[in-house]
Amino acid sequence: MTETPPRTRRLAWVAIRAEEAAAKRALARARGAGPAVERTPPRPTLTVVVCAYTMDRWDDLTAALDSLRAQDEAPAEVILVADHCHELAARASAAFPDVTVLRNRGRRGLSGARNTGVEGARGDVVAFLDDDAVAEPDWTMRLLDGYADPNVLGVGGRIRPNWDTGRPTWFPAEFDWVVGCTYRGMPEQAAPVRNLIGANMSFRRSVLLDVGGFRTDLGRVGTRPLGCEETELCIRAAARHRGGVLGYEPAAVVRHRVPAARTTWRYFRARCWAEGLSKAAVGRHAGTGRALASERSYLASTIPRALVRPFAPEPGPPKATIPALVLGVLTTALGYAAGRARGLGRDPLPTPAALAFRAFGRLALPLAVLLWILAMRMPVAVDRMGGLGLLDVLPALYWCALAVLTVGFAVSLLDRTARTGRYALYTGALVTMLHATPAVLYEHLRYAWAWKHVEVVDQFLRTGRTLPDAGELAPYHQWPGFFSAAATAVRASGAPDALTMATWSPLAFDLLLIGPLVLLYRTLTRNRRIVWAAVWIYFATAWVGQDYFAPQTFAFVLYVSILALVLDRDRRPLATVGLCTPLVLAVVTAHQLTPLMLVVALAALACSRAHRPVALPLLGLTAVAVLGWDLTVARPFLFDQFDSSWAQFGDFKSNAHAGMVNLGSAEPGQVLVARVDRALTAGVALLTAAAPIRCPRLRRSPAMPLVLAPLPLLAAGAYGGEIIFRVYLFALPAAAFLIAGWLAPLFGDRGRPRPRAVLLPVLFALLLTGFVFGYYGKERQNHFDDGEIAARQWLARVSAPGDLIVAASNNFPGAYADYEQQRHRWFAMETPALREGVVRDPVAGLSALADEYPGDTAYLFLTAGQRAECEQTGLLPAGTLGRIDRALSTAPRFTLLLRDRDAVIYRIGPRPGPVR
Repeated sequence: MTETPPRTRRLAWVAIRAEEAAAKRALARARGAGPAVERTPPRPTLTVVVCAYTMDRWDDLTAALDSLRAQDEAPAEVILVADHCHELAARASAAFPDVTVLRNRGRRGLSGARNTGVEGARGDVVAFLDDDAVAEPDWTMRLLDGYADPNVLGVGGRIRPNWDTGRPTWFPAEFDWVVGCTYRGMPEQAAPVRNLIGANMSFRRSVLLDVGGFRTDLGRVGTRPLGCEETELCIRAAARHRGGVLGYEPAAVVRHRVPAARTTWRYFRARCWAEGLSKAAVGRHAGTGRALASERSYLASTIPRALVRPFAPEPGPPKATIPALVLGVLTTALGYAAGRARGLGRDPLPTPAALAFRAFGRLALPLAVLLWILAMRMPVAVDRMGGLGLLDVLPALYWCALAVLTVGFAVSLLDRTARTGRYALYTGALVTMLHATPAVLYEHLRYAWAWKHVEVVDQFLRTGRTLPDAGELAPYHQWPGFFSAAATAVRASGAPDALTMATWSPLAFDLLLIGPLVLLYRTLTRNRRIVWAAVWIYFATAWVGQDYFAPQTFAFVLYVSILALVLDRDRRPLATVGLCTPLVLAVVTAHQLTPLMLVVALAALACSRAHRPVALPLLGLTAVAVLGWDLTVARPFLFDQFDSSWAQFGDFKSNAHAGMVNLGSAEPGQVLVARVDRALTAGVALLTAAAPIRCPRLRRSPAMPLVLAPLPLLAAGAYGGEIIFRVYLFALPAAAFLIAGWLAPLFGDRGRPRPRAVLLPVLFALLLTGFVFGYYGKERQNHFDDGEIAARQWLARVSAPGDLIVAASNNFPGAYADYEQQRHRWFAMETPALREGVVRDPVAGLSALADEYPGDTAYLFLTAGQRAECEQTGLLPAGTLGRIDRALSTAPRFTLLLRDRDAVIYRIGPRPGPVR
């Protein structure tokens, strides 16, 4: 039943329709007068969803689809959803090539089928037509006319009964809702109503997605005559979208077939009883006041008039309708009372197993956090890490904490009572356990590149300016945004340096990234469980270690934030461009590669008409900013790198393999780590590729162009051997969403998990296993002991500006300390000829290297971190640094200054003069 609204609201709806008609006439006249006409807003596209249940109504279904082909304004697409009838789906796919045939992926019944149709729809508006109804030729046009006003949430039309055996004389028109048709008492003119009738209704697709679709615990299942799922959805949509209108357009007509079986007293009574039961259930969900608002008007106005109309002087319905009127009202009322007494609409009392299931989802989080805290309080011998890094020394409690957290999160995804806050807490706990663990266990900052960036910040603090010639650190001074911002933050905090900030930056940046990821995924789906599953999958697969104290980390957070703003269509395009502009400029000035990734991502989104109004101007802005910056501030570095970059351009294979570990020379533990890394990356790629194949609705998601956009940059160059990792990083947010979208059926329809849902924690556990190998497996070379740091500080005291520091690699703390004053050479990272010369004859090779700098004092600095990197990655043969140390200890030109377990320092004396 629908509500006849107050006169003012009805007049408002009529006024909207009248203004629209006048605008169309004026536009038609203007088109005849010439081209100088203001264009109207684009008309929304329409998808028509037809739900079918059985082969018995094949002829009716064919007629319904034929009526859609005959529309004056053809719909953009027609979707036929087969409700768990494989024979029907197979026959329809063969018989209707112009129709998209989907199988109901939700709970059996009309609501589940409709939700499947909505998920697969591409149109701005989704209309529903019963499989035994035929639409008039102007049906789609009339429905779409109602969406001229942006406040309109949905539009429904008139449903005329098409009786197989004629209307029974006793069947009152006021009860045509029994057979799913428009009944006497509904408005005769266009007007806003409380709810639409299922056989002829349409909604904006964004509204349906926003409210979560139709409830699957309401609605018809098979031939059971239950209903009111559209009533509950309309009430829910109106409550969520304040000021929105549901319009009734009687000119949009469909004819609904009424077979002889529905013209009997038995069916009439059963349908009235079911209506009462359904209204009781809706009342539980939506509140009695809203659920019975139109019914009160119906009983107070429509039924009294129907009872007296047979006695009026003018011809009216036969008096035989009076018993049906009385019986219908009483039966519906009794059905409502029975439904209230039986508690229809209430969630059933959970079984003991369900209670245990829910309790575990709630208790697993604090239990996992407690286990992690206990693990962090245990003594962990990080100085005894072997070929598998932290995996060798982390206590069993840590792995138990991760396992409990993973299973608890999977259980929470399957629990429909779980709130968004629980998902957020689980994700925050995951990020904390993964990224705070090294900071808690280590006494010093991990990762040599993070030390290098701290040293750049220190130089900014010392001099307050960029350096015109910084050698291999030139990119940091020609893209100084991150370092100048970090230096400003250090000054504001009063800290002496950026070490504390850098130590905790992985945790801080990853926690900060949760917000942009959630905003991004919310623009792609309204299903909060898919959103948080995608966030979890992202953090469980982001193994490449690009979250440390670095410009890339800073720029990546901004990159995801920009994409989230661009895909959010609830904001005016100009406002979005304004919000994104400072973020774009920050990215352009902070990093070399991220602006290029942003350009290709915006170019991919600009191909979509829906996102073009924002993506296109932002693409132009970003391209101009990148060119302007690269041709001015960054010009020296780019011109210096031009020849090498041009040589690598277009070489996909070499660029992709440049950063891969040489498994032939790496130590066995690192071989295993590399293989697991590759397996995880391949698994993510396969899952991402399979998602749109198995779920056609994902093919139309903006995540598809975003996951493909970074791939062309493999042709741009090797980027120091890291381009493959960066492409993976920038494709991962979209890939995580596609994987989560594919896994969504495992969550269950409205919280009813399927038996195969056990695959969810198994998959999460496999992904996390790959992550911990990739992220923790190299920690032997990323962790630095007190001895290394003390030795570097001692070297800083004895060396002077202009001295030369020679080391095997830059994998030690303070490798670039005072880099504006001292020179550095890393012989294991030099040309193969120099590296092989040092390995073959350390004394001669290192002496020749020092002789390239006549007059400078040279120091050789070898550390445990360098040894770990060289041996684990195969940069030098195992034992090389020890052999070099032994060879130099007896060489007269090399003076031993310091030796301990973690470091050794030699001063390389001047070249001996000629013997006279």
